[in-house]
Amino acid sequence: MLILLLLLIACEGQLSSGDGGVSSDTSPEHQSMMDEINKLHEDVADLNEELASMKSKHQSVAFFSYLTDNIVDPPVGTHVAFRGVDVNTGGAYDATTGVFTAPVSGTYSLGFTASVKPETSPHGIHFVLMKNGSHEMHVFLDGRTQIWLQRYSNTVVHLNEGDTVWMEIISVEGSNTVAGRGGNLDGEDDYNTNFMGFLIHAD
Repeated sequence: MLILLLLLIACEGQLSSGDGGVSSDTSPEHQSMMDEINKLHEDVADLNEELASMKSKHQSVAFFSYLTDNIVDPPVGTHVAFRGVDVNTGGAYDATTGVFTAPVSGTYSLGFTASVKPETSPHGIHFVLMKNGSHEMHVFLDGRTQIWLQRYSNTVVHLNEGDTVWMEIISVEGSNTVAGRGGNLDGEDDYNTNFMGFLIHAD
């Protein structure tokens, strides 16, 4: 691109008159040079567009978020806000709302882990990955007592620039405590419930 710019400067300099104006020469040679300058301008514009496209395709996007505190008996319709963030490359994940907004169109990998503490009576909770308000992936934790419930699920989706995804609770039974970091009975500081994703490749 630098060579093209230098050629443009050289050609336009040759067309300038001594007083700083532009030559009014209408000879075939002059017209040919003007055509060449216009072509160089087009080439530079094409190169700029190609570079912008390459930059977009090689954009890095990734996030890893986790539940910081236990959520006790969350109601149906709860949007889970994972306020702990270890990775947010590209800045597309909002820890306040728990929503990831695709900064570029492409294919993404999204994953979710849920952990629920033991209870003394039957209980269960269902999560769903929402994409622009539509169900994309379900994660069910059902039917056991006295032991921990844990599920992990992953999906690959296409997102357009500006599409949003988040985790939402769509069903509950009995009493449930969704475990945040450090919510283990043994006191270990683990990522019990987390939400993550990354761009595989841009369109």
